[in-house]
Amino acid sequence: MRPGNYVFFDRTQAGLGATTLSGCAMSVIATVVSRPVASRVVFDAGSKTLSSDAARGFGSSTGYGTVYSNLEADAPELSIAIERLSEEHAVARVMPNCTLKPGDRVRILPNHACVVTNLASELLLADGLEVVDRIPVEARGKNY
Repeated sequence: MRPGNYVFFDRTQAGLGATTLSGCAMSVIATVVSRPVASRVVFDAGSKTLSSDAARGFGSSTGYGTVYSNLEADAPELSIAIERLSEEHAVARVMPNCTLKPGDRVRILPNHACVVTNLASELLLADGLEVVDRIPVEARGKNY
């Protein structure tokens, strides 16, 4: 039973077998802010957005989230691996033929949805690509 996580699920829960990647309801939308070399992309989502929690249950898989190469992608792009985070940015290893460029938006399935929720002031509810509501995170930062 996952009473604190069942609302969203996350990459860790998928790795542990509690759900599938398609069963996860929370995503972080990020923008490519830099492509400094052919094998690297920088997103505008760092540890203050994704958290620095590692995923569990994946064996040899690493990284700080699963990247979907665009907002409408149904399957993750497994050749994109978020290898390190600063507070504001995620640095990902990509294949040289990756077509991502500055300004492109991606969807990232976080490793740990609970932490991501606590790091946000509000959550956007979406139906496909349309935002249908906003929910304030009333408990943000209230760790007693």
